Amino acid sequence: MVKTNLVDAIAERIEGAKKGDIALILDTYVEVITDTLKANPEESVPVGKLGKFKVKTVPERTGKIMLGERVGETYVTPAHQEITFKMSKSAKQL
Repeated sequence: MVKTNLVDAIAERIEGAKKGDIALILDTYVEVITDTLKANPEESVPVGKLGKFKVKTVPERTGKIMLGERVGETYVTPAHQEITFKMSKSAKQL
């Protein structure tokens, strides 16, 4: 499913809703989640009964290049933080 399919599905369920308004709400929702987690990485943002977004700290990793002209060279992926989504137990069961 792509964003336009999601907007269409929501518009079908809400009488009188305009697709442009729904798309704007979804975009704003994404902005609120990312802004909240950037401001406070310790916080989590719930999404109804579906689950919640959190910030995960990823440690530094090293690896070797396996293809191309630079085979055998090592590289370092620096430590960073990324947004993850954890499903609730009730949502995992269909």
